[in-house]
Amino acid sequence: MKMLIFVKIKISGNIMLYRLPAAFQEIPPLQLCHSGKSAMAWFRLLDRQDKAEGFLTENTLVFVIRGSKHVHLPQGKIIAGSGDVMLLKRGTYFMSAFLTDGAEYQGLMLCVDDNILRSFLDDVQHVQETQTNIPMVLPCSTQLTAVRDSIISYMQQPGEHTPRLLELKIKEVLLLLLSGKHRAAVLSFLHHLFDTSAENLTMTIRAHLLKPLSLAEYAKICGLSLSAFKREFAKLYQAPPKKWINEEKLKHAHYLLQHTPKNVNEIADECGFESTSYFIRQYKQLYGITPKNTQRTKTATF
Repeated sequence: MKMLIFVKIKISGNIMLYRLPAAFQEIPPLQLCHSGKSAMAWFRLLDRQDKAEGFLTENTLVFVIRGSKHVHLPQGKIIAGSGDVMLLKRGTYFMSAFLTDGAEYQGLMLCVDDNILRSFLDDVQHVQETQTNIPMVLPCSTQLTAVRDSIISYMQQPGEHTPRLLELKIKEVLLLLLSGKHRAAVLSFLHHLFDTSAENLTMTIRAHLLKPLSLAEYAKICGLSLSAFKREFAKLYQAPPKKWINEEKLKHAHYLLQHTPKNVNEIADECGFESTSYFIRQYKQLYGITPKNTQRTKTATF
């Protein structure tokens, strides 16, 4: 196990979709701490982290130690302040971090492997479905704060059995979250992470439709293997996922070309095409003309 050192990082806005925690590996001074497939990133920012979009490839717990973490959702903004823990289902989020009273931002991220979560859920009693907020923000109890600090201590001074100890610490965190007054909501949240019902799959696909994701990443967000995702998708939409998703993106692009002043590059990016040239080829194949010609036709109409 490698020791995770303290670093100063600032992630600025970019059209690129960051894959976390993998994106941390691109920051030379930063080392990730692994327990099995779980990754833990203990970091601090001396500057404000501007709003940027990231793809959490694992279900994640974020402990905010100093400052505040903001998650920007279509229905509003969710804020976790100092002493809070945020529960995030894997997926894409616009996030930013802010400093408080001149103090540096500090946070601990626990990106938890599905096997750990499934094993944990097998050992706890299921509850009836209840209203679940995603993401969920909860205040840390004194006990939970102590466990958080012990995780950081293990990461600063790793030993032979640190990976196993950290895995146990993750389960301890989950047990403490279930020990408070939010037990039902937390347990419902955890079960929701593996909900593969048709309704949940439809909502998940729609929510991420315009993101630059691969089919394997869509499958992972839905909690399915790639083959199972293709099979369930075909049942829902009577079409192969790649073809259907591409056409839905192109339909939205067609609308933007006709009704907004955005240029072709902006529209390609907004519709989840990481390559503008690929977008143009796909658009022409579906509509018979280039995106630019669609815009010219719109201009000529008015």
